[in-house]
Amino acid sequence: MKKITTFLTLLIFATNLSAQSTIANSTFFDDTTNATWVKVLTLAVTADGVSSQAAQTATINITSLPTGGANYRVYKTTANGGDFFGNAQALSVGTNTITVGAVGFDRTVKLQFNSAEIGFDALSINGNDIYYPDTSIGGSNLFDDTTNATYPRILTLAVLADGASSQTAQTATINITSLPTGGANYRVYKTTANGGDFFGNPQALSVGSNTITVGAVGFNRVVKLQFTGPSTEFSALSVNGASLDITEVTFSSVKVYPNPATDTIFVEGVENIKSMKVYSILGSLEKEVFNTNQIDISELSTGIHLIKVDNGTVFTKKIIKQ
Repeated sequence: MKKITTFLTLLIFATNLSAQSTIANSTFFDDTTNATWVKVLTLAVTADGVSSQAAQTATINITSLPTGGANYRVYKTTANGGDFFGNAQALSVGTNTITVGAVGFDRTVKLQFNSAEIGFDALSINGNDIYYPDTSIGGSNLFDDTTNATYPRILTLAVLADGASSQTAQTATINITSLPTGGANYRVYKTTANGGDFFGNPQALSVGSNTITVGAVGFNRVVKLQFTGPSTEFSALSVNGASLDITEVTFSSVKVYPNPATDTIFVEGVENIKSMKVYSILGSLEKEVFNTNQIDISELSTGIHLIKVDNGTVFTKKIIKQ
């Protein structure tokens, strides 16, 4: 993960991530040409075959609604190839589960939304989580891996390249919701004035808000927090007063094309790609490539898939194989 260390960069990063938690900026929702129903979520397409005949279910946890509320309606194709539009249904803050019953023919099923300003923090299709808070230290891309078996995850607060800002007091606040059996610890790592390494004593983490402060010095330095217990769950994280969004990242500025596609998918708008993985809508890994911006999907089944691109930060986008 790119080291995000200065206050200004952290604040920009947090702001960008927070913006991804609305239908307007989520890559899972597509634009329409309908002025009333402005966004659509595809649950099945005719090319899915038999799986499109099954009941289609979407669950979205809504965190905020625009003034006046928001609605959805079901769109689906009929047995004779016609179009069916359901009645408008009100959405509510909290968990909304929408199910479209099974049929005996291949079809397309979509959910249309009349506002793009709907905030959400979790989304699943047919029981498969495709957007969700990454709530463990082991799974969050805000923490990096180490080669230390005791302290397998680290959070970087400052690096030498930050200059004078690395000399100031460095503070991280993490709200822990659960700890593994036996608890978990952190320790401070920092470089010293002569370029040496300093490792602090282990300190126990506790459920609730944990604030960790590393005092100011008079020289440029590296400051990191090392953690045991990667299964530790948390619900909020801030560094030097800047709150970081813990949800899995999706970037509307990244271009994945062609989409739909029959053979090769290309990714633009992201550098230094480490890996690309394609998953079925049910969550099984179907293909993986490394150090490239393209992936051949010609051998995959037709229908909806998910592509996850990792360049240190992981983002996810929906694709359709024709």
